[in-house]
Amino acid sequence: MKFTESTIYYEILALLIFFSLAEFFTGAFKSGKWNKNEWHITVAGLALSSVITRPLSFLFTTYVLTYFFSDYANYYANVPFWVGLLITCLLEDFTQYWWHRAAHTYPWLWKGHRVHHSAPEMSVLLSGRNSWLYLLLFPSRIVSATLVFLGFGEAFIVGYFLKILIGIASHSSIPWDKPLYKIKWLHPLMWVIERVISTPATHHAHHAANDHDGIGVVNGNYGNMFFIWDVIFGTGKITRQFPEKIGLDDYHEEPWYVQLGYPIFKSTNEKSEMSK
Repeated sequence: MKFTESTIYYEILALLIFFSLAEFFTGAFKSGKWNKNEWHITVAGLALSSVITRPLSFLFTTYVLTYFFSDYANYYANVPFWVGLLITCLLEDFTQYWWHRAAHTYPWLWKGHRVHHSAPEMSVLLSGRNSWLYLLLFPSRIVSATLVFLGFGEAFIVGYFLKILIGIASHSSIPWDKPLYKIKWLHPLMWVIERVISTPATHHAHHAANDHDGIGVVNGNYGNMFFIWDVIFGTGKITRQFPEKIGLDDYHEEPWYVQLGYPIFKSTNEKSEMSK
């Protein structure tokens, strides 16, 4: 199997279509919370993530590596596939954990990630909903391109499919894990699963409007593919419950181009943090 950048798009597109249809037929998007501006943000965010910033990051990183480190191209091509799969999954997701955590720590970066949390409901479509600033500086994409350059292309294709499968499934409005918690003989297995990978319960809690109900954990549960990072670094919270309200408590709705284009575009609402 030869790696191509287009392979990533086929993976993302296939999973988005599958889960989006599942959400549609189970009643998602019928609450009236998704107004025209929210749809503009979501669609433009997906395009910004996949069509603009991803290829720019991949091409620039590959160019730099080829120019300065050409001797290391495909250096690890002979590493066994399963070893490569483990390396790519762990390194790429570990980087994203810290970048995501930083976005909830530093105000300037939070303003680039805030749009991901301003959505009124959970959906697989949130997976690409971030600003240009957050996406263009995304370090895990640099790691991804470096791993491919070093010869882990085949392992990366499989690993990235697993990553977006888990990431999209945990953002989905369909709580696939909820009925599994009620099956007694599955308790030991679910105990392990919810501590290793992200599930709807743990990730929905991260998207809660607040943490007043004891379920939401706005500053925690940062893991995308692997929840185990949160377990190791003490940022995880597991309740097996789902928050009543998704979004931001102090949300002042701004036009789609402000939320995706800050700080180039700023809000005219002085109460909004996107106006500063």
